[in-house]
Amino acid sequence: MENVFLENVIINNATYGYCRVNITIGNGIILNCEIIEKNCNSFCTNDFLVTSGFVNGHLHPNQLLDRRLMDGLDTHSYLHKMHIDFEKTYEDRYSQALFVLMDAIKSGATSIYSVASHPMPVIDAYKAIGVKGAVSCFFNDQWETSDKAPKIVSISEIEENFKEFLSHKTDKLDIHIGAASIRASSDNLLVFLNNLAEKYKTKVNIHLSECQKDVSLCIKNRGTTPVRLLSKLGVLNSSWNLIHAVAIDREEIDIVAKNNASIIHCPVSNAKTGAGIAPIGQLLASGVNIALGTDACSNNNTNNILNEAYFASLLYSAKNNDPKTLSIDTIFKWLTINGYRMLGKNQSGEITGGEPADLLLWELGKSSFVPICYGNFYSSIIYNAPDIKPHTVFIDGEKIVENYCFTKFDEKEVQQKSNVCAYKIYYH
Repeated sequence: MENVFLENVIINNATYGYCRVNITIGNGIILNCEIIEKNCNSFCTNDFLVTSGFVNGHLHPNQLLDRRLMDGLDTHSYLHKMHIDFEKTYEDRYSQALFVLMDAIKSGATSIYSVASHPMPVIDAYKAIGVKGAVSCFFNDQWETSDKAPKIVSISEIEENFKEFLSHKTDKLDIHIGAASIRASSDNLLVFLNNLAEKYKTKVNIHLSECQKDVSLCIKNRGTTPVRLLSKLGVLNSSWNLIHAVAIDREEIDIVAKNNASIIHCPVSNAKTGAGIAPIGQLLASGVNIALGTDACSNNNTNNILNEAYFASLLYSAKNNDPKTLSIDTIFKWLTINGYRMLGKNQSGEITGGEPADLLLWELGKSSFVPICYGNFYSSIIYNAPDIKPHTVFIDGEKIVENYCFTKFDEKEVQQKSNVCAYKIYYH
């Protein structure tokens, strides 16, 4: 691949503020970022701002076809309805995954952390698009309530199945392991998953304490709360990525912080299903690593990671009666370095030589950046999130999106295939 040159573009430099730079990209990395003007305060409508790509820390690529069928349902009712049997084909799942991943990328996600009980169509969609991240292969060995269960497997089958999925790991795509939730996992399974993560040097991903009902169920059936259960089993560590963690108390937050586990925060999904509001202030004060995820578009209903950041910033300002609760800098860390840390990647999110060339170009001539003379463009990216998307998306130096369109895919064709799958399911 030939070198790519981004000339006379704007970046936000930690030392010199907004700077004009020339960026050279080659072999998937930023080869050089030459500053040609420091402390820049003169901007034009034909300028491009360059930022690091974002991490979408939680996505269900195989749940597109449930979108708009689950409105008005709480978490447990939603899961029951979603698990009602309909045998989706590989093509159904692949078409969904392709659409959802592309949708997520168009909002600026260059690394995506997905979960799937049927991982292969998702893995293949990642490879076809060229997006980075990880797919967490979910295994469940029980279901503690009488509602409809997800896919159940025997512990004895898991390692061989996981090894097969793991063989599809690439330089761009990691393969992780996990379970749907505590109620989908026996104590033996939780220990087993942790052992496999250690053996294969990977990570464990699980939905945890998404709502108070999850916590009450765990206390009833296991005698303690989900975080305390993981601690009691001796499995909680930096390899564990906990999705949601809405209904956790002060002591549990300290346990998570002490064990260096990460929390993947999905505020839109939590609000839409009535699950509650995560204790973000306490998590921040305890130094817990927080990343952002959109969850499934069946209970969001978008795959837009910027919309998630926008909603989070407003939600906690309102909850705390304090507009300074979440700074733009904090939110950008959630979207970048915290997300990379959660994925186990040594990536800083800085635009500097040697960093992976996961970059977004923003067209400063767009209305969201008016008045352009103010600078402070990161504010526009977050607070205008419903109306703004990157003009160009680079992943490992490859131009995936240009002029708001995918370079390798006909988006209308991808949409149509998803619609065909939906007709088959809706009218079955």
